Amino acid sequence: MSRLDFISLAGLRPDGRRAKEIRRIRCRLGVLREADGSAYLEMGQTKVIAIVKGPHEVSRRSDMLIDKAIVNCEFNLAPFAGSDRRKRRPTDRKTVEMAMSIKAVFEGAVMLELYPRTQIDLYIHLIQTDGGQLPASINAASLALTDAGISMRDMVVSCSAGHVDGQAVMDLNHMEQSHGGAYVPLAILPRGSEILLAKMEARLPLDIFQEVLATALEACRQVHAIMRGEVREHHAALLAAQLAL
Repeated sequence: MSRLDFISLAGLRPDGRRAKEIRRIRCRLGVLREADGSAYLEMGQTKVIAIVKGPHEVSRRSDMLIDKAIVNCEFNLAPFAGSDRRKRRPTDRKTVEMAMSIKAVFEGAVMLELYPRTQIDLYIHLIQTDGGQLPASINAASLALTDAGISMRDMVVSCSAGHVDGQAVMDLNHMEQSHGGAYVPLAILPRGSEILLAKMEARLPLDIFQEVLATALEACRQVHAIMRGEVREHHAALLAAQLAL
């Protein structure tokens, strides 16, 4: 497929979306009862389960911080998850980079000072991928932490934007992400649009980067509206169940 084929004359991308349209999102909290917090999330055909354990006693005493909690993150890509079907070990470079990025985001969002001398574990399982692995993983982790009742400065939301066929587009899928153009995954705290993560995988002129960044911010706001609605529904269902006892 040529670069000009990514957006048709009608303004549609290969999956039928317009440039400023995110993929369909489905999410659910509390999917695993044995976990302190858990969530399942789909962004298009990218599917993630996130599990939270903690806060609990620090596994290695030498890692303990007196004034705040530490965050541990493990990322696992199922061997059948996508086009790259190689089994990735926890020490694989891409796996480690993904885990470190997620860890850094939540070290900036969780109110760690409320949980001194403890550890919070995030386990991210990517079970299917069609692009946007990092944003989907961050969103699933954010919902799982919310389910666990762990205090954050705000709910973290994430989405991507890129520059395809001369246009800024939201929420790239695998085909768009791998075509060699700009790809900018973003994670923010929505209340003040505070940026916790922004990566750029290609050099861009400043004006195009600003356009892509603004598009990613708007995509994050769209994601936030969906995630916030799911959290409200989940809490309402929990309250109704308690009142029925």
